[in-house]
Amino acid sequence: MKLKLFRNGWLDFCLLKNSQLFKGICMWLKFTSKLLTIAAFSMSALSASAAVLTANTGWMADTLSSRGAPTDSSPYSFTLGAGQIGSFKVTDQFVMGDSFDLYVNGSPLIALSSTAFAGTANSIVGDVFGENGWLNSGYEKFDYIFSTAGLYTFSVIGDGVGGIPAGLYVRLDVKAGTVPEPTSLALIGLGLAGLATARRRKAKQA
Repeated sequence: MKLKLFRNGWLDFCLLKNSQLFKGICMWLKFTSKLLTIAAFSMSALSASAAVLTANTGWMADTLSSRGAPTDSSPYSFTLGAGQIGSFKVTDQFVMGDSFDLYVNGSPLIALSSTAFAGTANSIVGDVFGENGWLNSGYEKFDYIFSTAGLYTFSVIGDGVGGIPAGLYVRLDVKAGTVPEPTSLALIGLGLAGLATARRRKAKQA
């Protein structure tokens, strides 16, 4: 008999035997747990008011009080303007091993989950403990980049493996998108003009 640990909130573990039936039951329990987590998150998101994020102010502290649930300050909200690029960062700082998922506008980002890596230094620090966690390769973290203008809500879900309550840090950085220089625009224009001329010549030859 093998003991496998699932970090899914209320489902702490599942006993697996060398049987397809037991494996199927365990996978069903894991899937059901995920659905319950999403349902609970959706209900809490409807009743909770979003905390407004201020861009380019550095790290700010947050707390996870319940496994598999949104952090105490979630959801966060921010409106991205046209031509801007946003970066929403999250890092663990205290007990290593906690992992996090991100929900954007109420939907989970399946492709984005926290991993342990060393982030690069930020020009604006804010809370120094957050920056220390971001630079430490032992803590799990993620960086969500977004560029479509509009209103965003971010909810961070944690597993609290290291213990509850669990501490973490978040930040939002926004910068202007890259605008082509006049020289680049001129080159693009010449290229399009050349393409149009080539097409006209080909049409005449035909």
